[in-house]
Amino acid sequence: MKVNARVRLQFRIQSGVFLLLFIALIVAIAWLTNRYPMTIDMSANQRNSLSQESQRLIESIEFPLKATLFVSPINESKPLLEALFERYQQRQPNISFESLNPDLYPDLLRRHDIRYDGEVLLEYQGRSEKVSRVSETTVTSAIQRLMRQGERWLVFLEGHGERHPYREANYDFSLLATELASKGYTIESLNLTQASSVPDNTDVLILASPKVPLLPGEIEILRAYIEQGGNLLWLADPEQASDGLDLLEEQFGISFLPGIIVDPNSQLMGLNRVDFAMIADYPRHPITQNLSSLSLFPQAQALEFNGDESWQLQVFLQSDERSWNETGELRGEIFKGDNDDESSGPLNIGLTLMRSLQHDNREPSEQRTAIVGDADFISNRYLGNGSNLEIGLNLVNWLSHDDNLIAINPRPAPDTRLELSRSEQLAIALVFLLVLPLGLLFSGLRIWLKRRKR
Repeated sequence: MKVNARVRLQFRIQSGVFLLLFIALIVAIAWLTNRYPMTIDMSANQRNSLSQESQRLIESIEFPLKATLFVSPINESKPLLEALFERYQQRQPNISFESLNPDLYPDLLRRHDIRYDGEVLLEYQGRSEKVSRVSETTVTSAIQRLMRQGERWLVFLEGHGERHPYREANYDFSLLATELASKGYTIESLNLTQASSVPDNTDVLILASPKVPLLPGEIEILRAYIEQGGNLLWLADPEQASDGLDLLEEQFGISFLPGIIVDPNSQLMGLNRVDFAMIADYPRHPITQNLSSLSLFPQAQALEFNGDESWQLQVFLQSDERSWNETGELRGEIFKGDNDDESSGPLNIGLTLMRSLQHDNREPSEQRTAIVGDADFISNRYLGNGSNLEIGLNLVNWLSHDDNLIAINPRPAPDTRLELSRSEQLAIALVFLLVLPLGLLFSGLRIWLKRRKR
């Protein structure tokens, strides 16, 4: 082919057009990546991206949320803090953040009581929350507290041997109370012998297996609270004092089956006892919709609902079909159905009841009640088993009508530590301290000898 001036001009035009199209393509890709950013997290448990729980929470943010990072330029954690809030901002445009050098803003430090380099101030609808130890867990929990509309008051009934929210015995609820307080709940105790009624600001009243019978006047106060639409969490152990509480059973239309639920699956999982009910499959309910692990219920009792249609019933905890309520002694070999009052599983362990109420000159409200045939599962001793903590938190969130905050518990990173056995440590030491250096020395000598022979 003869190359003349015309052909060279065509080549130049084609090259120029190609170069312009290539530059336009690069600009378009850069604009698209900036407009629609996409990241792929290949770390274990996807710890470098927001958990599904955090994403679900921030998706419900309707108003601007501002985060101010008080972090100095020399702070080694500054890139990590900014990267964390970039993830929040990418998932929710209503979230904005800025980094400020605390040395340059002493007035802001005094106004917001910022004491440490690296603290974060979150502001939402006139409310603010400080985060000192910044991580996804602490930031998400702080956002959760800010999103609560007003205070949430949890009132524990006391004076009858109930589980206590402040004491640290295995039997009590101090660990659960600490978790609830960290999520913005205000926790108080109430002795009905010293009060004529349940306080009006009570969001959820908790009756945790009283061991001493309630007085008739106390029962009437509880019945009045329920009739007025109060939300109740009733944790009922088999050994609770039944005197007086039968009136509450009648009011709700429930009954407790005799005996303790026996679950043979507990022995298959390595537990050396059968009076622990294990739940792996959960009925569909907002409280259990995101649970994926087992939960453990020691010495639980079964429930039945016999009420009218004014209550909307939902079962959210149910034992395995192999279980039954054992009414005999839990000694020696135990058989299903050897007593006439025993029933085969699945048995109801947790029920929720809802109904709509219309008060005078008020908007209609929805009353919520949850009744669980076990109080041990959220006690200090068993709270850390499986999904027990999540169920406890979700119960309170659901009862206080904070459905969008259910199960916001960001996951931990599983691979932040490398644990090696002594044999593995020895093998690594031999490879890097002996085998690899000797191999390099041998290959070097071999190359030197070959070159010397030439």
